[in-house]
Amino acid sequence: MSVLGDARRRTAATGRVLRAVTRNPSLRRVLLAYLLFATVEFGTWIAVLLWAYGAIGPASVGLVAPAQLLPAALFAAVSSSIADRYPRQRVLVAGYLLQGAAYATTAAGMVLGASPVVVVVAAAAAASLLTLTRPAQGSLLPALARTPDELTAANGLAGTVEGAGLLLGPLSAAAILLAGTPGVVLGAGAATCVLAALLVTRLPVAAALPAVVVGSAGTGRGREDGADGDGRETTEAPESAMARILGGLRVLADGGETRLIVLIMGLRMVVSGAMDVLFVMLALQVLGTGESGAGVLNASLGLGTLAGGAVSFVLIGRRSMAGALALSVAVLGVALVLIGVGAPAPVVPLLLAAGGIGYATIDVVGRTILQRVTDDRRLARLLGALEGIGLVGLSVGTALTPLGITAVGIQGATIAIGLVMPVAVVLSWVGLRRIDSRANVPVRELALLRANVVLSPLPIPQLECVARRTHWVTFEPGEALIREGDPGDRYFVLASGSLRVTAGTRHLRDAATVGEGLGEIALLRDVPRTATVTAMTPVVTLALERGDFLEAVTGHQQAHDAGRRVAAERAAHDATGPGPGPG
Repeated sequence: MSVLGDARRRTAATGRVLRAVTRNPSLRRVLLAYLLFATVEFGTWIAVLLWAYGAIGPASVGLVAPAQLLPAALFAAVSSSIADRYPRQRVLVAGYLLQGAAYATTAAGMVLGASPVVVVVAAAAAASLLTLTRPAQGSLLPALARTPDELTAANGLAGTVEGAGLLLGPLSAAAILLAGTPGVVLGAGAATCVLAALLVTRLPVAAALPAVVVGSAGTGRGREDGADGDGRETTEAPESAMARILGGLRVLADGGETRLIVLIMGLRMVVSGAMDVLFVMLALQVLGTGESGAGVLNASLGLGTLAGGAVSFVLIGRRSMAGALALSVAVLGVALVLIGVGAPAPVVPLLLAAGGIGYATIDVVGRTILQRVTDDRRLARLLGALEGIGLVGLSVGTALTPLGITAVGIQGATIAIGLVMPVAVVLSWVGLRRIDSRANVPVRELALLRANVVLSPLPIPQLECVARRTHWVTFEPGEALIREGDPGDRYFVLASGSLRVTAGTRHLRDAATVGEGLGEIALLRDVPRTATVTAMTPVVTLALERGDFLEAVTGHQQAHDAGRRVAAERAAHDATGPGPGPG
């Protein structure tokens, strides 16, 4: 599939996302409030660092950031479960109002010249409360969506909204700082949080969507490679963020390959924390662009990060990932080194935009490698640990950078930070190549899923993740893959063989096309199977459990549209006579 074709499909999907959300006033309000939240989050972060520089001194910039990040990391273990214990709309409103109060307190302390301890404590409270909003906002969307299409659109747009905040926040802060102070930025952030709270009050919260039950029994299951096949329903108590982090650390202790990738990902966050400090110092002491210049530098990195999300899809579809990771690290490192050796002020934002592409791609490629080398049952724990390690890395980067500036100057520290990850990749290159050779790349599964009309619209990284969750199931002639009236528990993709599709005594059709999907009607419509599918010859299929199928399809607009279209066509034909397929 061509890159141009992928771009056209993404553009069309974006239009459908926007149209779907604009039809639901409640979703519009929630997502607009989330955009305001993201803009405030990234804008006020810069303002607090600038205040620390002016009020306490340059060395304090590296201490104020960890003072905000570490309490936020601890509070995240508690806040992630609050939205499941109390009404989510109230939690979201309270979160925005509490953030507004914390920002207002921080602004007042800055403007009135209060003790730096008071200001830092208030800023740390505001940063901690940020971890309350995301879980509440994400869990509220299913209750506001009137159709699965709207929920799919809202989930997709929420990620875009947060990316827009990464760009708009620093730009907004830069605009305010042209005529104001960091305290004014915090005051504007407080007012914006109140506006966000007003947007999400009095929402007509509907009943939540039905929960997805994974592993229901009832159909002919064939013989499975690498699956237990017992059909039992399992439930697991939700884990706190801290439990996931501790569990992930245990996974790290058991896997050398995993530790290497996590080390590189952790260094990425160290570099990120260092850049927060360096941007302030570069703008004020080297480039002479003033406080607003720090906002422009952060916005440039944010713009590159958004672009990097698109570029990364081109890199992901290959078996070897070590080269892609090295290229991404080199792009970011070269950008920082060129800034450190004295690039002209007008060129620096362009270099940072280019570096942002590498910065974003490192994350996507690194997570993809982790998915390939980590057992799927332990992956969630590992990613939970990665989030905690990321916060620690940010803190380390912001704390150590002022020491580096003292030792070698701002530009020398920028060069040193730019070299950190390239040096790490060079030193670990043998290990990275070994990981490439041992990584579990589902080449056969991925090729088959790309031939499937429902799943093929998924981006390559997501499709690869889905491929790793599938398992091969074989059937002998006369065995039933699907029985009419049974619960829908799986989605099958035909790899070889021929099938007969019947409903009652009617013969609907035969199926023998490689990549053809079987069973989407029952899964997408939450109804019993509408037809029986029987093997006519030895049959090989790729099976995806109900929960994994719904998670993949309902989380992507194009895949969901394709699934609903196929289900509608097959249901219509099955109702009138021979038609195009099974349910």
